[in-house]
Amino acid sequence: MKNVFIVWTKYQARVENLLVDLKKNLGDFEIIYRNNPPAKPIKKFFFYLRYMIKDYKKIKQELPKIIFVQTPPSYALIVPLLVKKFNKKVKVVCDLHNAMTRNPWLSRLGTQKLLSYCDIIVVHNKVVYDNVINNKLFKKVDHNKIIVLEDKTPYFQKNTTYIDKHGINSKPLIFFPASFNMDEPILDVIKCAKNLPHFQFIMTGNQKKLKRNFNVLPEDLPENVVITGWIENDEYIKLLFECDILLGLTIYNDIQMSVSNEGLGAEKVMVLSDTKALREIYKNGALYTKNDWKSIMKALEYAYNSRLDLKENIKKVKRLKEVRYGEQFSSLVKKLF
Repeated sequence: MKNVFIVWTKYQARVENLLVDLKKNLGDFEIIYRNNPPAKPIKKFFFYLRYMIKDYKKIKQELPKIIFVQTPPSYALIVPLLVKKFNKKVKVVCDLHNAMTRNPWLSRLGTQKLLSYCDIIVVHNKVVYDNVINNKLFKKVDHNKIIVLEDKTPYFQKNTTYIDKHGINSKPLIFFPASFNMDEPILDVIKCAKNLPHFQFIMTGNQKKLKRNFNVLPEDLPENVVITGWIENDEYIKLLFECDILLGLTIYNDIQMSVSNEGLGAEKVMVLSDTKALREIYKNGALYTKNDWKSIMKALEYAYNSRLDLKENIKKVKRLKEVRYGEQFSSLVKKLF
């Protein structure tokens, strides 16, 4: 018998970091990853059907008592909840990512009903929790089922010096892990880089997506900006430790971002978007900026000049967050038994 965590995407840092504590407190666990489905609705529908069949077979094989499900998509809950219907001992926990609190997922057919059948719904920070409760986003859900569990701070062993694969020179290095989604102020970061030629910028993300979403071609980028594309985890960690400043930006007020949590684990100097969730979680351990290019530019320069003080602050914030996470995780375990 093995408990499972169903994730209909290729990789999820939050789940990987949770795994140690899940195994320690709830028994053996396995993460079930699926490839990202295609964007076209008809193809996506058939991918979802195939994932449901695979999930059913895996659940029948492992006979788990606890099934965690990452949402969205909300449809990933269908098979675990069907299993629960015929086996009342099975607990279904929905690990609810912030996209579930916004359209289209919030109003999608079946979402509210599926959530109401879950034993526990886990949201990722207090800002999301307050939004769900105060605005009554899940009208069919018993609010006693909803709890907060922030991302666990990852532990990193310090890595070797980053190899100069990308032509990085001795300039201060800004690392911006980006996906080139529309919730990132990409054009402002590029304009900021143009006005900070004495800084080197490295951005992750697919160049085709950069062109599709922001109409930016490689030749449009300033010389001090490098786009890496997808990088493996080892190279990502090297960049994380090698950079002088970690940049994490979003237009959403309730997102805590994997990059900021990883920066906390690595105790990096961080410049983050000035949002309610990020300020509540990282307090004075980061420098906060508006998302326009002038504000980002000023914040990066100030963060670099104040990096020694920020490094001391981040260590204190890290300890506070680890205590808070421990209390939240204990509450989750108590609710399951």
